Amino acid sequence: MQSFFFIHLKKKYVRIAISEIRYILSLDHHVKIVTDHGIYIPFLSIKQLETILPADQFCRVNRSTLVALNRIVSFDRHTVTLRDGVFTFSDKYRKLMEGKIKLLWSTANAKDDNADPETHGFIDFSGTPPLGQTA
Repeated sequence: MQSFFFIHLKKKYVRIAISEIRYILSLDHHVKIVTDHGIYIPFLSIKQLETILPADQFCRVNRSTLVALNRIVSFDRHTVTLRDGVFTFSDKYRKLMEGKIKLLWSTANAKDDNADPETHGFIDFSGTPPLGQTA
């Protein structure tokens, strides 16, 4: 897969590096692509971009917002926070995102220090096997 794509803007084609995308917002018949180097508003749909972007690197958080997973600073049940924006979650898309990420939490209240890491202190929503194990 290529690490970039081109969009048509004002009679020319502009290169967009996938690694530089922060988030994408849907605006009626256009999208707003926010990158490290600028904001672009081509005549595209969010669905079109969703099909060409790597599914393991991007996730919808609501009907009109697509975010780069590596740009997420934090999230809770209702919002996802990036360095330069806060977006609302819908339950449908939150569950889809949980399928792409890994979560860790404190084991300070653990009763058994020899607890299995798969079931205590670590949730792997990505579907990949834990280190040292094969699927």
